[in-house]
Amino acid sequence: MTGEQEPDFHRWIRDVLTRLSWDADRQMEHVRSLNVDVDELALEFDDALHLAQAKVQHGLLSRRALEALLPVDAKLGHMTEYGTELWTEEAVATAPAWQELRAIARQAYLDFDV
Repeated sequence: MTGEQEPDFHRWIRDVLTRLSWDADRQMEHVRSLNVDVDELALEFDDALHLAQAKVQHGLLSRRALEALLPVDAKLGHMTEYGTELWTEEAVATAPAWQELRAIARQAYLDFDV
């Protein structure tokens, strides 16, 4: 499916995955541009996941595409268990969990087979 033929919600989900895979500086630039906290990156993904789940129920997205998102969701859930310590600018730049999340998001983008 070419970019022109791809539905807006597919592009938006891919954009969210792209932002999660950006390096720390770019992620922080994005967060600051929105004037929000670091956790907005996770909140954007949560919105994308819920949209994907609804699209699967309506037959507009494959289950395989949804399953590509689940490792990202699991990683973010694990990060959230640590409380606020992983949700700071410093953590985004230095915490191994963020490096792992970026790699998982890159793979999810590649696996997001609509």
